[in-house]
Amino acid sequence: MQAGTIIAINPQRGMFIVAIEGGDHAVFELLDGIDLAVGDQVKGDLHALGGDDLLHVGQRRRFSVYGQSGPSSLSACRRLL
Repeated sequence: MQAGTIIAINPQRGMFIVAIEGGDHAVFELLDGIDLAVGDQVKGDLHALGGDDLLHVGQRRRFSVYGQSGPSSLSACRRLL
């Protein structure tokens, strides 16, 4: 299970970027009604493409996402956001 930190959110599109431990980044689309904020810690398959669940570490709650990018550079993720 990989760990990462949310570093950017686009609430209009329901998407967010996670900085993955080790240097990669990934874009996810939020499919659940959970409140996310920049700085929140998440765990799960952060390299996932397609539907998956992540764990919000602070809330100790699983939530559904759709992996949009897989591991990518920050600049590539910002273009998708």
